[in-house]
Amino acid sequence: MRNLSAIFIFLAIFILGNLYTAKAQSGQELVDICSMIAGEEVTYLKDFQVKLDAAKPGEEPPTSRFSILLSKDTHYRFTICNSKDYSGQAIMQLFDNNRLLGSNFVVATGKTYQSFDFKCTSTSVYHIFVTFKEGEQGLAVMMLSFVKKL
Repeated sequence: MRNLSAIFIFLAIFILGNLYTAKAQSGQELVDICSMIAGEEVTYLKDFQVKLDAAKPGEEPPTSRFSILLSKDTHYRFTICNSKDYSGQAIMQLFDNNRLLGSNFVVATGKTYQSFDFKCTSTSVYHIFVTFKEGEQGLAVMMLSFVKKL
């Protein structure tokens, strides 16, 4: 009788645990969403999944950093998709050394966009920094797409 109760409790915990995770967005779902947002005219190149904890009071927000090689005379699109399971809104910035080249966040207006285009004028290694607005916890996928040769 004790074994039957233990098995029943184990199965109940297992089923309830799977119901919770079934509602969570996966990285692949976010990539699929980003693909739709990026448009049909683009070609998928690479995606980066970013999951960051909330910043502690008085500390800088956590940041993910990625380096990518981009080619001269190429038009790229960067698309970012936030998970609905977290409150954080991802802010992506593209740098060439210390120079900001593009972002999905406009400081002057405080507005965040889901994508931005970048026309590469020099083959080089570029750096991507991703944080979440106001240091909130978040999960997002950033997708890099090829638009066209210039």
